[in-house]
Amino acid sequence: MLVIGIDKSAIEKVSRLLVKRGIKFEQLDLYDPRFYPSKEYERETILRYFMVMVAMDHRLSRPGKPYEACLDDGCYHGADLLYRLGMKMLVEKPEFFTPEYLSQVTIDDVKQWLTVGKAAPPDPGIRAYLLRDLGLKLVKLYNSRVNELVKLSGNRLRGRYGESGLLDHLRMFKAYEDPVEKKSLLFAKFLIHRGLFKPVDQLDVPVDNHLTRIALRLGLVMVSGTLWDKIRAGVEVDYEEDVMLRLFVRRAYRELAIKTKVEPGVLDDHFWLMGRRTCIRDKPLCSKCVFKNICLAYNNNTFMVNEHTFYNTWYY
Repeated sequence: MLVIGIDKSAIEKVSRLLVKRGIKFEQLDLYDPRFYPSKEYERETILRYFMVMVAMDHRLSRPGKPYEACLDDGCYHGADLLYRLGMKMLVEKPEFFTPEYLSQVTIDDVKQWLTVGKAAPPDPGIRAYLLRDLGLKLVKLYNSRVNELVKLSGNRLRGRYGESGLLDHLRMFKAYEDPVEKKSLLFAKFLIHRGLFKPVDQLDVPVDNHLTRIALRLGLVMVSGTLWDKIRAGVEVDYEEDVMLRLFVRRAYRELAIKTKVEPGVLDDHFWLMGRRTCIRDKPLCSKCVFKNICLAYNNNTFMVNEHTFYNTWYY
């Protein structure tokens, strides 16, 4: 038997603490030149950059093989290394991000781009396929312009009355087909925070491992039955279990955003950074966590779990 649900009492506790403490929400600096294009770049170039990089933003590390390396300007890990290599490519070979070039990308192109020493993507073939699919469909469906895709969304994330919103258009691309829309929502968040897209409807948080881990430990989402047994044992879940769990996690953060009146993209930044720095895998730094007194896992070790195990995906 499988049971998943959101715990509204836990969401209430977390929201009250956030409001009462007047937590200063830390946000990603989406103008940091190490990782993102500056305002001086043409709009279409910026849109292409984010669409390509978010398409690549999944599953870079594996157990015992972290995706990390030192470059001339410092050492980087995970998504930081990915986006640093993205900006290096944009500076050194800007044509790489054109749909025409992407439609011809090879496995060797991906390996050369995203490999630094021992740090290498575990699925270069899949990444090359995703980039080719992205490039080809941009050429055929959107006149090679991401800006046309954005304009056709009519300032909506989700369409209505027979019209398509941004998330609907993105679903046409293999890289963005995730039913829980992690990459699509991340792309939308980046555009919103950069002032490139101003939807009239509300964003959801893009659910990844960090947000799922925190939701399980705080008790925002409660799981029982066979799925909970798999999570606790670190056993690989199946596709349907993964989608179902992340849908509930997304709903839990939506409720939290409503209660705290904090914009979901800001909430996502805060908890994503928390997942990288404090509520980390295996050995969380609970003494530094503002939520420890109301955290289900801190007060009951039974719930001190990592996120569910599901490696073979390009969704997140």
